[in-house]
Amino acid sequence: MQQILKKSKRVLLFLLITVLLNGRVCCVKANAASISSNKSSTTANTKNSELKGAWISYLEFLSAGVSNMSKKEFYNYIDKMFTQCKSMGMNTVIVQIRPSSDAMYPSKYFPWSSYVSGVQGRSLNYDPTAYMVSAAHKRGLQFYAWINPYRVSATSTDIKKLSVNNPARKWRLSKKSADRRNVLTFNKQLYYNPSKQEVRTLIVNGVKEVVKKYNVNGVIFDDYFYPNLGSKYKSNFDYSEFKQYKLQCKQNHVQSKSIENWRRGNVSALLRRVKTAVKAIDKKVVFGVSPQGSISNLKLANANYCDVAKWMNSDSYLDFICPQIYWSTTNPVAPYKEVLNQWIDLRKSKKVKLYVALSVYKAGLTNKEAQALSPADLRWYKVDTNLKEQVLYARQRKQVTGFMFYRYDNMISSKARSEMKNLQSIL
Repeated sequence: MQQILKKSKRVLLFLLITVLLNGRVCCVKANAASISSNKSSTTANTKNSELKGAWISYLEFLSAGVSNMSKKEFYNYIDKMFTQCKSMGMNTVIVQIRPSSDAMYPSKYFPWSSYVSGVQGRSLNYDPTAYMVSAAHKRGLQFYAWINPYRVSATSTDIKKLSVNNPARKWRLSKKSADRRNVLTFNKQLYYNPSKQEVRTLIVNGVKEVVKKYNVNGVIFDDYFYPNLGSKYKSNFDYSEFKQYKLQCKQNHVQSKSIENWRRGNVSALLRRVKTAVKAIDKKVVFGVSPQGSISNLKLANANYCDVAKWMNSDSYLDFICPQIYWSTTNPVAPYKEVLNQWIDLRKSKKVKLYVALSVYKAGLTNKEAQALSPADLRWYKVDTNLKEQVLYARQRKQVTGFMFYRYDNMISSKARSEMKNLQSIL
């Protein structure tokens, strides 16, 4: 009898241990599944919350011959373009509606753009921007209005080639010398003078007009600020206004800034006014800039004058910044990861979102084309996973919340097909 009891106890003990072990295994499996699920959920949330935008420049309109299109043809062109953007995993389109002191919409400040009408100042019988905003939202895409604030003309200094109602032409032909100083000639190009209050007011009014008229989600300035002024930067471009500023400081017994910091202050003053104006109209509309990717170039004494450290660590200037980091991970001068980390380190607060602009136009380069880059960047020729790797690395750093891909025509080109396929697999 005792032997039977002992045997029964051993059986019960075995069954108990088995049940406990199975329960523990199930628990471990459940926990593992939960962890895996959480990781997948986090990745999915990251993807869903990211801004993923396609740059659409005036070059797209130029190559497509938009200026020769009828209203119906333009609508069809935009429908196809935005549908394609959506299918590529984009959730935002960044459209250059103000390339050079002009407008792709009826404006009381700037003339019609030749890129949509054929001749600057010639009006259309429809509003391209109104349709583009509507078409974007219909497809669940955000619409960012891309504006070039200072550039008047990149191809000529002949003021009479501008429309008669172009504010730059009016100022340059004015009898008042102060008005003529609002537009400057440099390196065979025309620029609005960043130091002039009248210029800032014009630019701000232009932005306000867009935000009031259209249901845009954002406004963005690109990388054209002060041009590279060369070795004579201390005595050219807006030096005349700097001399006046120094004289005023002397009269008021105030220490003047260096010409470099004065110019940086001019750009910052514009951005502050633009953001304030945008938020006064609609707090949901965001404002940002997309400067060139090299921080050392932005700090040059003779060019750009972009105080990005100030902008990124204050809520007074920007909602987001999107540096154009257009180099591969093995670029000999500016390797992608190193440059991105510099931007991340520069951002001391979370007041301004950090996006990254990536170069689809380099995808699929031939060996000769990659060799011709300055400096040569052969990884664009050797592999077709550059963009994918760059997005994944940025996600890994957990500081970047969006990407803007330059530009649409390149995204749909046969040269970039393999790169884009790899990129889309993670978007």
